[in-house]
Amino acid sequence: MREEQFKPSSGDQAGVSIADILALPEELQTIITWLMREGEAGLPEVAAYIGQDEATTCTLLAELIAKGFVQHVPAKGKKQPRYLARLATKRTRKLPFDL
Repeated sequence: MREEQFKPSSGDQAGVSIADILALPEELQTIITWLMREGEAGLPEVAAYIGQDEATTCTLLAELIAKGFVQHVPAKGKKQPRYLARLATKRTRKLPFDL
């Protein structure tokens, strides 16, 4: 396999690949895979899932945001902010039309 397949996504491609997730520490992998299944969640929900207090969970989410794995969705009205996983879209193969 070529080396560029395992580099974190950047540029105009939003999100990260599954291979990028495997390079994370286990605690961060747990959060991102859970968010992938849930779609999005608030801080209390993530904290409850991983069994940590909200301050620790906030630090872990901030790390995932900084690395581009998670997106922070600001709250509207009196709702709490939400977090969602940012995955790269699946790359399609470019084949010549004259096959």
